[in-house]
Amino acid sequence: MRVILASASPRRKEILERHGLSPAVIPADVDESLPGEVAACGPEAIVKYLARIKAEAVFGRLQKESAGEYEPFLLIAADTIVYRDRVFGKPGDGDEAFAILSALRGGAHFVFTGVALIRSDTGGRLDFCERAKVTFKDYPDEEIWRFIHEEKPFDKAGSYAIQSSWSRNVSSIEGDIENVIGLPWARLEKELILFSD
Repeated sequence: MRVILASASPRRKEILERHGLSPAVIPADVDESLPGEVAACGPEAIVKYLARIKAEAVFGRLQKESAGEYEPFLLIAADTIVYRDRVFGKPGDGDEAFAILSALRGGAHFVFTGVALIRSDTGGRLDFCERAKVTFKDYPDEEIWRFIHEEKPFDKAGSYAIQSSWSRNVSSIEGDIENVIGLPWARLEKELILFSD
């Protein structure tokens, strides 16, 4: 079955390819504003909601464009956020990235990734969330600014990528590192087996 990734993230595509899948990439263009009742339910509900609306948007677009005539496919969408007392999304600029990385230093935070799956042949839908705990060292302001100027992490939830040079500021990771990167393959693989039955 053809695999479609409803995400422009090269990191998610790389994870799927590393595990033997060759997804077609169709980014979702959705309004990520949260309904009040979703925002009030916490980070797990938020990422599952965002993953679902991305999956549904791409699925709807494919149905409309093909008038229902298409090769069966599995659609995968995901959303990742960083959480420590509040949600940290992608920074808008250098100052916001600095504020986020300052707030995260010297302690632990959680990375939540929501994943939504849709099978075109059965119409089946499934979503789930994985969480990992990441602890940062107590790094100086200069380290933050150097990272921002060198890596420009403006497309990264929490203003960092665990697989980048920022890893030197990580004390520990509890959970799936691929979840922190953006797609929890270990959990996804298990869910795909059940979803294919």
